[in-house]
Amino acid sequence: MRKVFIRSACALKSGAPEPDYRPLIPMMEARRMTPLMKRAVWTATSALEAAGIACPDAILCGTQWGCLVNTEQFFKALHGLDGRAPSPTHFMQSTHNTLASMLAIRLGCHGYNATYSHSAVSFESALLDAFLQIGAGAVDNALVGAYEEMPPLFGELFGAHADTAAAFVLSASPEGALARLEDVQLQRAKSPDSAAVDMACALADALPCPAPLTLHNPGSDRSQSWIRLCGN
Repeated sequence: MRKVFIRSACALKSGAPEPDYRPLIPMMEARRMTPLMKRAVWTATSALEAAGIACPDAILCGTQWGCLVNTEQFFKALHGLDGRAPSPTHFMQSTHNTLASMLAIRLGCHGYNATYSHSAVSFESALLDAFLQIGAGAVDNALVGAYEEMPPLFGELFGAHADTAAAFVLSASPEGALARLEDVQLQRAKSPDSAAVDMACALADALPCPAPLTLHNPGSDRSQSWIRLCGN
């Protein structure tokens, strides 16, 4: 297995001010995009620029809830149309793999593309896949994203509030690395009622990592995870 390094990271945490998307997204296109879709473009583009990579070999995303704003808009339109067919746009952009597909189209990436929706360990599942793909030599680098949003309607239903966008570039090359990714582990949780940790933001906060570090997500639905880093 080859060593795997984290070359760059970019994160927008819940409550953070929105960046200026105009240099990246034309105005007419931006009008059709939800805030999460814009954040995904901005974080992914920023991470790739920092890593000096124009187009990654693979794109992997982790999202527990998917694009809930588009889901909410589709349900509202369906409810108010009195049996008439609603516009399919919101439905097409509500699926979990919307973001990974959108990034691949924008970047012209025709390589491996996957989305993980494994509840509280969705991001760690995507990170593990990228770790194994690079380690096995299937790809030389990968863009890994973590994207969540929680509009008011679903926040009330689920009792959850999450607005996170984070992107990481993993590579087999140690050049300019922020840390070496030593291991990613997923296990069945012993305490399913514990509070989940936003591992994407925790990982972004830990970089650059000058010394060995272990991040632990106790999970909230019978799954837990560990991310182990070595100094760069």
